[in-house]
Amino acid sequence: MTDAVAPVYLVPITGFTNFTIAEGAGRLVFVSGITSRSADGEILAPGDVGGQAEHILQSMGRLLASAGGSLTDIMQIRTYVTDIDCWPQIEPVWHRHWPGQLPASTMVQVSRLFDVRQLIETDAIAFIPARPATGSSETGPSETGPPATGPEESQ
Repeated sequence: MTDAVAPVYLVPITGFTNFTIAEGAGRLVFVSGITSRSADGEILAPGDVGGQAEHILQSMGRLLASAGGSLTDIMQIRTYVTDIDCWPQIEPVWHRHWPGQLPASTMVQVSRLFDVRQLIETDAIAFIPARPATGSSETGPSETGPPATGPEESQ
């Protein structure tokens, strides 16, 4: 991934990235909006946007790991918050997960999320570079995704 900060458009946020470039062989992974929920659907860290941001990035990291990637593979992140003034609580969480440059990002205030206790929702696009074959018999995510299932196999 190549991060860039264009001097013609400066934003006063440490680590801000104007754009990212994904090059080479690999896969794009589109992560749907993630909120701060436990595996059983319980809202985590109610009333704490920083705590919710942490749970979201932990969940997103697990999802990307299941696709063979990690948070460092995120190229773009979009965040929806119910209070735009909450950035000071979110920023340190992001910098713990991305200590250098942040992914290309957008944060938007919305009037409400699905559950009123949710203060933040984040979606992302990741580029997971192709990794060289190791020659082992271990199974893992393929570079082209799962095999297609034909009609005869789905019955």
